[in-house]
Amino acid sequence: MVRPDAYTRYGMNIIPDRHEVDVSLQHLKVLETVLRERSLTRAAHALDTTQPNVSKVLAKLRLYFRDPLFVRVGSAMEPTAKAIELAEPVRQILDASRALWVETTGFVPAHSRRSFRFFISDVGAARLAPPLMARLQQDAPGVRLELVQLDARQLQPRLESGEVDLAVGAFPDLDRGIRRRKLFTERHVAVVRPGHPLLERAGDADAFLAARHVMVAASGLGHAHREAVRVLEAAIPPENVVLRVPGFVAAAMVVRHTDAVLTLPGNLASFIVPELGLATIEPPLELPVIEIAQYWHERFHRDGGNRWMRSVLLEILGRRLRERSRA
Repeated sequence: MVRPDAYTRYGMNIIPDRHEVDVSLQHLKVLETVLRERSLTRAAHALDTTQPNVSKVLAKLRLYFRDPLFVRVGSAMEPTAKAIELAEPVRQILDASRALWVETTGFVPAHSRRSFRFFISDVGAARLAPPLMARLQQDAPGVRLELVQLDARQLQPRLESGEVDLAVGAFPDLDRGIRRRKLFTERHVAVVRPGHPLLERAGDADAFLAARHVMVAASGLGHAHREAVRVLEAAIPPENVVLRVPGFVAAAMVVRHTDAVLTLPGNLASFIVPELGLATIEPPLELPVIEIAQYWHERFHRDGGNRWMRSVLLEILGRRLRERSRA
C-alpha cells in the first residue's frame, strides 16, 4: 500500500490527503500504461489483465484525484490536464520502486521461477529457442520464456516499462535509455527450391530480377531487413513481386513449393535451408550488412536476472561473432 506521505520524499506531493480510497503502486502502473497506450484494450494487454480490471482501477484513480483523467476522443483515450501533470511524477515514483526491487532481489538461476519476455522475429525465435531451452533445462529449470512479436513502434516503451526484457535483432531506431550489445553481423542470401532455374545462372542479375519474388514485409519487423527490402523493391519490377507476407517462415514455405525466390538474412537462411531442403544463391545486388544485437533498457541494466540472461544470449548467439573474429 502506498501512503500519501511516501511521495513527499521525492519532493512530489501529488497524492491528495484523503483516505477514502487507497492507491497502490499497481494503480499507478495502470495510470502510466494508459497514458502510454491511450487505449484501455491495449493497456489491459500490456498489463496482462482484462479491460474491466483496468476500468475499475481508473474509476478509483478518478475518485482519488477528483478528475476524469481521461476522456474519449474518437477511439483514443486522451489525458486531461491533470493526467498530464501526473505523468512525470508517477514515472519517477515507479522508477524508484523498480530500482528498489532490483537492489534488494538477487537472482539465482537454479532456484528462479522468473518469466522472461523477448522480442524476436519468427525464424529468429525458432533458431534461438532450442539451444536456449536446453541451457535453461540444465541451469535454470524453473525459468520460463515468452517470445513475442509486436509492432516495432511498441518496442521502445515495452523495453522501458519492463514488459519486454530483451530484444534480439537489428533495431537501429531504438534510442532513449536503450543499451545494446553486438552479437554478430550477417549478409543477405536468396533461397529457392531444389532444381530452380536460377541455380544454373548464378550471378545473372537479369535472370534474378526477372524471377518471381516473395517479399517479407519490413514495416512490422522494424529492423534492418527493411533496408534490404527497399533495395530489392527498387531493383525488381513491381509485377515480379508476386507475394508479400509478414513472416519469413510463411515465405519460405511458399518458396519450397513454387518457383518464387526469397531474399532474407543469412543467419535465418542457415536455419531454414536444411529444415525445408532449400538451396541458396548469392543475390546479384548490393544489399546492406545487418548487425544483430541484443537490446535492453538502462533501467534494468543492473537487474541480476536481466544480466544473467544477457550473458546466456551472448554465449549462444555471440559464438558466431567470436568464430568469425578468429577466422
